Amino acid sequence: MFIVWGKKVVRRKLGHVADFCPICRTPQGFALTRVGVANHVYYVTSGDGELAGFERTCHECGTSMQAEPTHYASIAKKPLPLAELRRETFPQLEAAWRDRLELEARVRAAPRSLSAEDRHALIRSPFLLLSPKVEKRFNENQIDKQTGLAMLGAILLISFGPALVERVLPSVVDTAWLVFLAAGLGLIVWVGLGSGRRYMRREVIPQLAKALRPLRPTADEIKAVLAEMKQLRHKMGSKLKVDDLIAYARAEAGSAK
Repeated sequence: MFIVWGKKVVRRKLGHVADFCPICRTPQGFALTRVGVANHVYYVTSGDGELAGFERTCHECGTSMQAEPTHYASIAKKPLPLAELRRETFPQLEAAWRDRLELEARVRAAPRSLSAEDRHALIRSPFLLLSPKVEKRFNENQIDKQTGLAMLGAILLISFGPALVERVLPSVVDTAWLVFLAAGLGLIVWVGLGSGRRYMRREVIPQLAKALRPLRPTADEIKAVLAEMKQLRHKMGSKLKVDDLIAYARAEAGSAK
C-alpha cells in the first residue's frame, strides 16, 4: 500500500496588530500568523507543528513579512480601525519607527533631495522584501489558470479534431491526428512559457509599483537594482521585466488623473 506522508507548512491566525508596512510606506493593520511545520499523512495534519516563525500580512497591500509577536503590547482578536489598533497593540509604534517615518516624510516632500545611496537603498528594499515570494513561485511547479485552460483546450483539440476530419476526409485522418497533437502541445508550451511573466504582472509588480511610487525611480535606477539582484542570484533579477513595471506604473498614474 502506497502511503503519502511528509511535512507540510501549517499557518494559524493569531489576530491583528498595527505596524509599519514598507510596501505601503505607512503604518497599517496586519494579520498576525503563526507558521509551523507539521507531519502529514495524505496531507492531513494534526496540531500546529513545530514552530518555524511568525508572519504579518498587511491589510492594505496583502504583503507578508516576518514578525515577532513579543514586539506588540497585545494582539487584537479582530481587525480594528488603524488608530484603535495602534493604541491597543503597538502604542509605541511612532517611537519605534521614528527614523523611518521621518525618512518617509522626506521622500513624500522631495524624493530627489535624497542622496544617491539613500535612493538606491530605498528602491532596492521592496525588491528584497518580495524576493522570497518570487523564489518560492519559481521553485515550485505551479500551473496557472491560463495554462490549465490551454491544457484543457489541447485535450479537446486532440480528442475531437481528428474525429471531425475523419468524417470529411478519412484518408488524411492519421496526418490530421499528428497535426492536432502538435498544435495542442504547441498551445500548452506557448501559454505555459508566459506563466511566469503573468505571475510577476499579477502578484509582484502591483506591490512594487505601490512601494516605488513616492520615489519616482528612473528606468536606470530600477535596472541597477535588478542587475544587483541578478548578480546575487535572486530570481527577481531575471524574471521581472523593467518595461512591465514601467508600463504598470504609467497606466496606474493615468487612471488616477
